Amino acid sequence: MPKINLNDDDKIRLIDALNNGVEPSPDLLPKLFPGTAEKFDVAKLDRAKVPTLEYAGKRSKAAILAEAGAGSGPLEVERCFGCKAPKTDDDYKEWRNILVQGDNLQFLKACYKNEDPLIKDKVKGKVDLIYIDPPFATKSDFGGKDGERSYADKLDQAEFLESLKERLCLLRGILSNKGTIYIHLDQKMSHYVKIVMDEVFGKDKFINEIVWSYTSGGAGIKSFAKKHDSILVFSKTSDYKFNQQKIKRIVDKSKGYDPRIEYFKDSETGKEYRLNLMTDVWSDIGIISPNGFERVNYPTQKPEDLIKRIIESSSNTGDLILDCFGGSGTTAAAAEKLGRRWISCDFGKHAIYTQQRRMLRIGESKALKDELDDEGKVIIKKGDVYGHDPKPFYVASVGAYDFSHVMSLRDHKDRYIDFVLGLFQLSRDKKSSQSYKLVNIFAEKEKSPVEVYPVWQDPYLKDIKIDEDYLQSIVDQVGSRLTGDYYIIAPETCSNVSETTLKNGSGHVTFHILSFPYKVLEDASRHFQLHEQPSSQDEVNQLITSTAFYFNEDIEIAITRNSDGFEITEFKTSILNKESEPFPELSGIAMILVDQYYEQGKPFDMDDTVFAKDIKDGKVKIALTKSVAVIAIDKHGNESKPIKI
Repeated sequence: MPKINLNDDDKIRLIDALNNGVEPSPDLLPKLFPGTAEKFDVAKLDRAKVPTLEYAGKRSKAAILAEAGAGSGPLEVERCFGCKAPKTDDDYKEWRNILVQGDNLQFLKACYKNEDPLIKDKVKGKVDLIYIDPPFATKSDFGGKDGERSYADKLDQAEFLESLKERLCLLRGILSNKGTIYIHLDQKMSHYVKIVMDEVFGKDKFINEIVWSYTSGGAGIKSFAKKHDSILVFSKTSDYKFNQQKIKRIVDKSKGYDPRIEYFKDSETGKEYRLNLMTDVWSDIGIISPNGFERVNYPTQKPEDLIKRIIESSSNTGDLILDCFGGSGTTAAAAEKLGRRWISCDFGKHAIYTQQRRMLRIGESKALKDELDDEGKVIIKKGDVYGHDPKPFYVASVGAYDFSHVMSLRDHKDRYIDFVLGLFQLSRDKKSSQSYKLVNIFAEKEKSPVEVYPVWQDPYLKDIKIDEDYLQSIVDQVGSRLTGDYYIIAPETCSNVSETTLKNGSGHVTFHILSFPYKVLEDASRHFQLHEQPSSQDEVNQLITSTAFYFNEDIEIAITRNSDGFEITEFKTSILNKESEPFPELSGIAMILVDQYYEQGKPFDMDDTVFAKDIKDGKVKIALTKSVAVIAIDKHGNESKPIKI
C-alpha cells in the first residue's frame, strides 16, 4: 500500500477542512491517495458533480429517518362505515380502507414505525402507488381575495422543501419494492422538487416527467399563457410495475390506411380511430369545469380521469394506493372505483368531511370504466352511474389525545407513556427495558436509558416523589452494569431533585430529570404551534405541517334559526390563540358544517360549509330545510356534536 505523505501544513489544512465540513484542497488528493488520484483530472471531476440543493435547515436522509420514531401520535378510529370498530386482534388483521385526519407527517411516522395495530404490517413496504399533490400555490391560484394568507406566504421556499423532503423520505420507506410515486407540481416548484426527488429516490429511479396540458384557464398578458402542470414519476427500485396505456386517435381518411395498424369504429359517432401508445404529454384530459358533475367545490381538485390513468399505469386490482395530501378525495374515489385499496390523509376537517361525503355518495358518481359480467357483457358503461356502495372504511384520527384519557393514568398507561416521550421527541423502544433490566425504561436518549416515571401508580400524585433515595434504589437494583447518563421523564411536581450524580462501583451514574409542567398536558397544542383550521375557502390548502399533538376538546354552541338562515347565540371553546389568550367571542370558530337532511343515528353528511369569513355578527345567510343539523369546528380542529336547528 502506497505511503501517505503529508507534512505538518498539509495536516493542518486537512483538519481545518474536516472541522468546517468542506472538501480538502484538490492538491491534497494525490498525497491522500497516492497512485490513484494522479489518474484523474480533479478539476474535471469537480465540474462533473451531481447538482444538489442547499438551503437552511437541510438534513440528510439518515437524520430524517433516525427521527422517524419520534412524534408519531396514536391512531384512533373515530367513525366506521360498513363495518364495526376494531377490538380484537382478528379485527385488526382484516383490511379496511382508511381516511385519516391529522398531520400527515405524524401518520407517515406511524406507518414507518409500524407498531400501531390499525396499520401494523399492512402499510410499511406494502404501498404500491403513491400520488401526492402538495399544497404550495399562492392565493392567486385559488382566486383568493381580501388578502388571505396562503401556504406559500406562510412557509418560505427552504422550509417548504425540507418539509416535503421529510415526507418523501418516509414515503419511500413505506413504498413497496415494485412501487412508484407520482408528485403533482406546477411550474413554480417542479425544478426544485425534481432535485429533491433525485436525492431521496436516486437519479436512476426517475421514470418520467409527465406534462398534463389543458386548454382552460386565463390568457397570458406579459408572458405565454401557462397551460400545463408537471407530474414527476419515480420508482423505489428498478423492478417497478408499469402497465402501458393507449390513447384513441381519430383517423384522417384522406391520408389513407396503414395495413400494419388495427383500426376501430366508434359506434356512436361513426368515426374511425386507432390506438396509439401513450406518451409523456397528456393533452386529452381537461380540468374540471366550474359546474362539472364531478366538482365538489374544493380548490385544486383534480379530474378523476387523470388519477385513473395514473392508477391504471402503475398498479393492479387489489393494490394499495396512498395519498397523504388527500384534499378533495379524488385519489380515494378513483382507487375505490378501480378496485384498489386506499389510504387518504389530510389535516383539515373540511377536507375530511368532503372526502367522507364523496365516499358515502360514490354510488351516485360516474363509473370510470366499463363493468363486465361473468360472460364478458357490459353491464355498466364508463360514464354511467357507478351504482355501488363504498367498501367498508374507517375515519381515523392521528395525534389526537383525549385529555381525560391522558390523565386517567391507571386505565391509559400506554397512551401517557407515548405522549410524554413525544414531548421530548423520543419514541418507545421495547428492547430498552430488557437491555437495562428495569421495568420503566421505555426509550433511549443519546444511547442512554430513559425512564418514564410511573405516575400511574398514584393518579393524584400525592405520595410519590423523585428524591435521592429513589435514585439510589435504581442504582442498587441494577448494580455496576449501569454507568453514565440516566434520564427520567416526570411532571415537575413529582421531583424535588435536580441533576444528581451517584457512585456506582468503580463508575458513576448521572441522573437528569426531564420535567414538564402539568399544564403541558392541557395546552401542548399551543406550545407546538398548531396551525389553525381554515377560516375561508381560499385557505383550505394551506395545511402541510401542524403540531406534534392536539387534543379533542369540547365545544359548546347554541344556534337559532331565523328567516335568512341561522344565528350563533353562544360559542365556547377552551383553545387559546398564538398569544396564549382565549379567542374573543366568535373568533375561535373556523367553520360550520351543514347537513341539510340530517337523520339521528345516521352519518353526518356535509351539504354546505360556512367559513368564519362568511359569519357576520354571528349571523349566516343560507337556505335551510326542515331537517338541518350543524357541526361547529374551532380553529384547532375540535368539533361539536351535531346540533339540529
